Amino acid sequence: MRQGRKIVPLNLDCDLVGHPTFTFSLSKEAQVFASEILDDTFSLKLSIDLGPEGGHLASLHGPPDLVELFSTLQLQVRCDIVADGYNVLDQDALDTPEVSSESRGKLLEALDLCDGDRVLDLMCGSGTTSQVLLEYAEESAIGISLSMCDTHYSQLRRIDPKVREGAVDITLGDARALPYETESFDVVLLKMGLHEVPQLDQPLVMREVFRILKKGGRFIIWQLLPTTGVWQDVFTDIVRKTSMLARCESQAFNRYFPRDDQLTWLFKNAGFAEYEQIFKVDFSYSTRARLDAELAGDSSKLEILNNFARDRAPQEVRDSALWRDTGEDILLKVPACIYRTYKPL
Repeated sequence: MRQGRKIVPLNLDCDLVGHPTFTFSLSKEAQVFASEILDDTFSLKLSIDLGPEGGHLASLHGPPDLVELFSTLQLQVRCDIVADGYNVLDQDALDTPEVSSESRGKLLEALDLCDGDRVLDLMCGSGTTSQVLLEYAEESAIGISLSMCDTHYSQLRRIDPKVREGAVDITLGDARALPYETESFDVVLLKMGLHEVPQLDQPLVMREVFRILKKGGRFIIWQLLPTTGVWQDVFTDIVRKTSMLARCESQAFNRYFPRDDQLTWLFKNAGFAEYEQIFKVDFSYSTRARLDAELAGDSSKLEILNNFARDRAPQEVRDSALWRDTGEDILLKVPACIYRTYKPL
């Protein structure tokens, strides 16, 4: 049912409700029907209203016959509205995690950029990785056409002017239904983004990447990969708790960190036949580092987070994750891996 849905992110610029992300989607059947029946003379409108008990009521408005026909044919129109929270985070703190020169070098090695490559920085955020690519291209005297895509307008509007000038296009789009033509990119990079998508939708992201890559094109993914199912569940819960305390509802609801074996399955399921691990390093996760970046400096929220982590993590996880608890800070390690694969010729 999830395959083939048309997913359109429409970001509402309203700080009072945490810069909500409105995701509107239609089933395949609804897309075909709407494209054939709708024209410029009328439109469908979706409204969200407060009910008598304070709950939310969603209504679809349009010509009576058309709305009734939608219902009769059981055509699905679905929407989700959540506060993504990016407008209330300390973006400077979020944008400056330490990336070693070795990690940067391995990423560029995996990309293997060539003159004339059309490159997509998928789920690009505020463009820090795109900046690396553009600087490398300039240093290496190669010409690349860089596209940038992210679901959140609040992220895209923070892209540095120099990066914005260097990109050929910057697009608001959903990784599950990318607004690009089939076989249009030589390289797609997805850095620390797959876990932002719900588990059931991660195969859609991988299939979309496969679709938009040219034959022989390269797909590079840099992702945190918990080693065991227990550690995966604990780490995901800790990160989701952080997101909820930070009022980042979309992250709290959606985040799912796949294991290495699950990523392997995702590659194969999408159509990628071969893949290789280019780099692996332990990423250090610190709850104290969340204080300014995500918790608005609220030490009471940090205490809640730390207590949650202590209650949630069994001893086997603490041993495998190199757990260290200083009282104010809990530090743990998660493998961060760079993989490269190719679309078959």
